[in-house]
Formats: sequence, structure tokens, C-alpha cells
Amino acid sequence: MFRAIVACIFLVAIPWIIAPTTAHAQDARLLDFWVEEVRLFGTARAGQGIDHDLDARRAAGFRTNVVGLDHADHRVGDLSLVYAPGEAGMPERFGFVSGLWGERWDLSADITLHFWAKVEDRRAQDRWGVRLVDRNGVVARSEIRGVMGQWVEFSIEKSSWRPEPGFAWGSVVALEFDAEFGNRARVHLDGVRFEGGGQVIGVTDKPLAQRMAEAAASRDARIADAFRREARVAEEDFPGTQRGQSHPQKLATAFAKMMMNEDLETANRLLREELEASSVLTVWSLYETPLYVRMYNLFSSQSRVYPGRLTPDTEALLLRTLWERNEVENDIALTRQSTWWMQGSENHDLQAKASSISASTIFMNVPEYRDRIYPNHGYGAGYHYGHAGYYGPGVGFDSRHGGGRANLSDGQDYRPADHHRAWVDFFQEYIVERGRRGFFLEHASRGYAKHSLSFLHLATNDAGSAELEALWDEFYTVYWADWAQTSISGVRGGPKTRHQNDVGGPTDRETADLISFHMGGPGNAGIFHYWNLLDDYQLPEIVWRMALDRSAMGAFTARSRGVGEEENVWPRPLGNERSLLVDTEARFLRSTYVTPEYTLGTQMDHPAAVHSHLSIAARWHGMTFAQSPLARIVPVGLRDQPDENGRLPPEWDMELVLQSVHDESTLIVQQARRWFAVHPEWFPGGPQKYDRLMGVWFGNAWDERVERDGWVFVRSGNAYAAVRPVTWDAAYERSLPSTGVGNQVFFNKPYDPPTVRLLTDSYTWNEAGTIMQLRDSFAPVLIEASTTEDHPTLEAFILDILDNRLELHKTVVPGYHILVYVGLGGDEREIVFNAGASEIPTVGGEYVNYSHPMTWDSPFMSSEYLSGVVNLRFGDDRLVIDFTD
Repeated sequence: MFRAIVACIFLVAIPWIIAPTTAHAQDARLLDFWVEEVRLFGTARAGQGIDHDLDARRAAGFRTNVVGLDHADHRVGDLSLVYAPGEAGMPERFGFVSGLWGERWDLSADITLHFWAKVEDRRAQDRWGVRLVDRNGVVARSEIRGVMGQWVEFSIEKSSWRPEPGFAWGSVVALEFDAEFGNRARVHLDGVRFEGGGQVIGVTDKPLAQRMAEAAASRDARIADAFRREARVAEEDFPGTQRGQSHPQKLATAFAKMMMNEDLETANRLLREELEASSVLTVWSLYETPLYVRMYNLFSSQSRVYPGRLTPDTEALLLRTLWERNEVENDIALTRQSTWWMQGSENHDLQAKASSISASTIFMNVPEYRDRIYPNHGYGAGYHYGHAGYYGPGVGFDSRHGGGRANLSDGQDYRPADHHRAWVDFFQEYIVERGRRGFFLEHASRGYAKHSLSFLHLATNDAGSAELEALWDEFYTVYWADWAQTSISGVRGGPKTRHQNDVGGPTDRETADLISFHMGGPGNAGIFHYWNLLDDYQLPEIVWRMALDRSAMGAFTARSRGVGEEENVWPRPLGNERSLLVDTEARFLRSTYVTPEYTLGTQMDHPAAVHSHLSIAARWHGMTFAQSPLARIVPVGLRDQPDENGRLPPEWDMELVLQSVHDESTLIVQQARRWFAVHPEWFPGGPQKYDRLMGVWFGNAWDERVERDGWVFVRSGNAYAAVRPVTWDAAYERSLPSTGVGNQVFFNKPYDPPTVRLLTDSYTWNEAGTIMQLRDSFAPVLIEASTTEDHPTLEAFILDILDNRLELHKTVVPGYHILVYVGLGGDEREIVFNAGASEIPTVGGEYVNYSHPMTWDSPFMSSEYLSGVVNLRFGDDRLVIDFTD
């Protein structure tokens, strides 16, 4: 547990020298890292250095409008930086520090500064002053001329610098520029680096070896900085909480103070206050029990890491509280059930079970608790989670502790060590099963992904099991490989489940913050992220490449099997009144087309799939654009009445169930007319998901937007999208004379034309112009994508789209059609999509196979379904992860 946590956490960064790196083959590629580059950049006024606000730039929550990322206009790597002097208040100088954590450049060798620059500003001067600053503030000066409105690469040889006396070439801390710009200027910078003798020190774009070395060297400093920030949150700044709730900031600050070994008296007091207020009503909290476990393991008298930071009375209270919170919930009968049976929701289920294994590990090693007997009620899942309905004649609900209606107890006495062994076996199977079938049901959830990862980390790293620790490393690597292949600069594309109340955007980075730490980004010691700083996990080199070298990956389709289809067992096994039973080979197929400029993805569900209550929750389908996280196209539900609790609705939500088909740059979605779902008793299915008003979120972050012939065309950076609700012109079709007789006048006739005329006025806009509102909420919606590589202008893209084959074919009943479309793909595959009834679509004459034979399937990540063996590939790199070994 807590493998190789630093024995001493420093309060300041430790200076170290960045020496030139020899780069060969694919290692020679210079790679951007979106988190770091905007933080290395700084500005300064007279009397300041560009590091004057470095402390703010080190924070995980740092945001800036002074410098941004440009994925559309760059010369090296995946992006360039764009500096807006007006947003910065027109400072005198701008440039880059050598590092965020005490790094210094060693420029002793015969080395040359290279960088690309251009300026969009008619008032800008073409001369820039250039300065190197050493650790003592001594300066070496040079200059460049010829900066203009097109990209120019500049080189400054070492002999061209004019160093002041005493300038230390071996310890340089900043590269600064001074130039005059207009208030609306945009300054583009890219490929900033020092080179010489076949070696390189990257500044913005760096060789991977340099990035990995810097991340390893700064790891302790980044951890210390994160906990220092959290430890020093003043009590008067703690946000309030609702009555009966615990206080997350109080606990986070107490934990951080103990990590920093500072003000332990206050830390113990804050923790005791929360422990004294603990209640079984909060055992389902997403942070309390896991944090109590980690505090004991790190700071108790028995800790192997930081022993004695808990006072004896706090330690005793923590143990009592932990037992009270986990005593009933830790039911050994649950260890004998399928790992795919989940109580409440996936993240809550994992929290309860992870708390049980980690608490058992603690208690089996504490003399006062090791011989205690757990209750062994065997009532089934969901203890303290509301009621389980009618328990039967003569059964008092209070005797059930909120458990289920089952009788699974074997009547035996079990102690903590017995529970520990049972849970270790359970979690070994849990991870192997995910390696065979696919990971989380709450796939890529903006809110819940970080929780589920945290709880699995708890179960594997706080159980005293080397086997579980090894499985965690494998799981975490595969998780990040899957994340990396569909993400662009930290923004994840592709389908998502339980992506509630948000189409995504700049703030949708909670999971990205986890991996960015492992690539050298700031640590986050907040209540939901601190766990990511507590072990020695190292991201494999191949996953670094997948995350940072998007341009080398080109365009490809990533497919994977989804999880979460219900077993459809009737009656449901007793004890699972609040559970999902999803031990199935789910007929869900996730599919995402990924390019350096955009992603377009969906999860395709078999029309006859038996959904769980979560597999239809807040599903995200759509398109992301590299150029801006605000630019995205997402189908949404439109609210027109209060919800079931009488609350006034927001304008839109994500609770819309769609049927879809995807083929590379083409996506077709339609609101599902009906579907079948099994809802546990605690989460009854209401009418709010059926027959919704439907829209498509566009936002307003577009470089161009044009409406023509029923289509909406947009461009962001180098990517285009075309969106069209495909609706028949009902008024026109009904105005045609009928050829039928009798009751046949109400149906389509076999000798009438086979297709209908399409309506070009099939949508309206909301007042803000950000949401397309469909006139027919069951109209299929076409989304087609392209890039400037294939279509140099938006007009060229428009003309190509308008030339595509698009037809609605009649069936028997007017208004229920079959959509036929041929998109922009080079193979011109015909897509046939039944928009009138449940049917499996075809692509190129082949039916969609929802039982895809691969768990993961892309050029970079592959695994035969149920094999448990995952193959990662990038260039010449290979990594095989075998969950069954």
C-alpha cells in the first residue's frame, strides 16, 4: 500500500539541470503537452521577471486568457501557442521559464536557439529583443528581425548572444522577448527549442525522453505543492454544507496538513469534528470512508509511511467510526456474487466494496478488532440505502439496516481476516472480468469516472495484496490507453454515459487532470483527486506517445464493446432490489472516428437490448473539435415542463435515448421511439425519458457558420461539420392525389414513387442561437465531418455534402421512412437506417454487429473479446497486458 510515497515532502521545488537530450528515430519527434505549455509562458512589466506569477501557474486550477492553444495553425507537433498582448495589459516582455518546478537549462554546449513565430498585427514592429536570464538574474541579449504575418523560423547561434559578465550558461532559467504590438495583436509561437550536435532541449515542444525525465524529477515537488495548497486553505474559507452532510474541504485540509506534517493539532481537531458527526446515513458518501481508510494507513501509529501523525485519541475515534460505518455494509455474502452485480450505481457500489476490503485489511491487523465477528446478515445489497420495499409478514424494517429482502447468510462467524481473503478474491476477479469484457458502465462520465477510479485504487492499493497492486497498474494503463486514443489535448471524444447536465467544454477536465499529473502536470490534492498522488504508478512510454502525438496517429476508428446490458431475469434475485444485474455479453458497440482535428462518436445499442437504469442515463453522442473545447455538436433533450419533483427545467439536458449508426466521418442519430429497460425499485422508470423534444447543441464558438438547403455547416479550425434533420415534406406529399381506394387511401401505395420529398425547413433555433430545435423530434439527424485537408474551404465542403445521395424511402404508413445515405467516405458506403421501426442498420450492405468480436479494436489498441489480453501498439513500440496471467 502507498508504494514508494516520498519519505519527505519538500515545500519548495528542488533545482535541477535540464541537459541536452540525444534523440533518435521516433524519439526525435517534438511533442506538445497542453497543460504545461500555457504555464511555462509568462509576461512581465518593468521590474518583474516572467516568473513573477509562477505560484499561480503551478496550481491545478490555473486558467488564462492571455495565451491559448492553436491546433489549426502550427509548425511543430500538434499545436502552437497564441499570445494576446491586449488580454495581458500590454506588458513589456513575454517568454518562457525553464520549468515550473526548479528546472534549469544547461546551455554550456555550442547550442542554437530555434523557434517559429508570426504576428497578426499591422502595427507590429518586425524587430524583437531576445534575452536569456540565468539563475542570478544575469542576462545574455540578442535580437531578431523579420517577424511578419507568415510563419518564419528563427535561429540564434550561441556566438550571437551578448552575455553580461558572470552569465551562467549552465544554469539558465528563462527565455524572454520584448517587442511592440497593437492591442489586438495575436502572436504565434511554436517549436521553441535549443539544438546542437544532434541534441535538443525542448521549451514548448520536447522530445519524449526529456518530458519523461522532467516528470520523474519533479514528481515529489508537484505532490508537495498540491498538498501545500490544500493544507493552507483557511477555515474561514471553507464552503458551507447542508445539514447532516460531512465537510469535504475540512477533511481535505486535515489530510493535506498531515501529509505536509504541519499544524497537526489543527489537522487532528478537524478530523475529530468530522468523525464525531459521522452517521450511517452518510456511508454512501463518495469521499468519507475511503479518506478515513487512507488516513489510518498513512498516519496512524501502525503506519509504515508517516506514523504518529494521528493523536492516540483521534486514532481510536477513527477506528471506532470506521467500524461503525462498515460493520453492516461489509457483508461477506456479497463477495460470492457476480462482480457485475452493482448496488445503486456503479460508483456507489465500488465505493462500498472498496471500503469493505480496505477496512477489513485494517481491522485484521489491529489487536482490539482482529477477533471481532461481523454480523453476516446476508440480506443483500444496499445497506443504509433507503428501503428495499416490503420485507414480508412479521419482518421489521429496522432489523434489516436498510438491507435487501434476501436470506443469504450461511450462519458462520467471520472475522476481518476472513473478509479480507474473500474480498481479495472478489477484486481479483473484478479486474480480470473488466479486462475481458470492458471497463466501466459509467463510461467516460465527466463526474463519476474519477470516483470509480479512486475506489478501485483504494481496493487494490490498501488491501495488502501484491497481486491486486499489480492488477491495478495493468488496469490503470489500459484505462489511460483507451482514454488517450480518443482524446485531443485532454478533451475526450467518443460516447459517454452519465455525462449529466453538460455537453462538455473547457471545464470538462476532471479525468484529464489525473493523467496530466502522470505526464508532469500539477498535482491536485482536492477531495476527489488526492488519491492519484499516493503511489508510484508510472505511465508506460507507449501511453505517453498515444496521449501526446496525435498527428502521428492519423485518422482511424476506435471500437470497443460496451458493458451494462441487464440479465432480464424474472423474478429478480432477492437482495438485489436496488441493484443492476449486468453479468451479460452486452450488445453495445462504441465507435469513434478520431483525427488530429476532430472526433465523432457514439454507442450503438442493439434494438432489442435490455437496458439497465444506468445504460440509458445521460448518454453523450457527437463531435468534438481540436481547435476549441467549446466547439462541439451534441444531441440533447429539450425540457418543456417541470420534472417529476416539480422543479422548473433547464433549457436542455442529456437524458435522451438515441438509436444510432456510425461509419467514420458519418453519424446518424435518432430519438429511440421505444426501448426496454429494467429499473430497480429504488430507481423507477418515469415518463421523462420518452417522447422528448429533441435538439442539437451547437454553441457559438465557430469560425464560420452557414445554413443552406436544410443543412447547417460549421467550421472550427481545420475541421468542418454538416448537420441536417432529415424530415419529409408532409404537406407536399399529402397534397398529391391518392391512387388508393377504400381504407388504402391512408397508406402508401405500391405503385407510387418510392421516396418522399425532403423538407428544408426542419428546425428552428433557440433565442441564443446555440441549440437547433427539431420540428419533428423523431427525425433522424445526419452529422457529417471533414477537414481542410480534404476540402480547402467551407464552400467546397458544402458543395460536396449537397451532392451526396440522401433519400427517405416509404414504408406502409406515411411518415415512417427508411433513410438511405451515402457520405463523404472514399468507399462511398451506403448506410440504410430504418427511422420508422426498430431495425439493425446496414453499412455498405453489412448489418452492424453489436456483438463485436473485439473488446478493444483500433490500430493502437486491440483485444479479442473475453480473452483478457490487451495489445498496445504505437510505431515500433509494443506492450502486452494480460489480465489473466
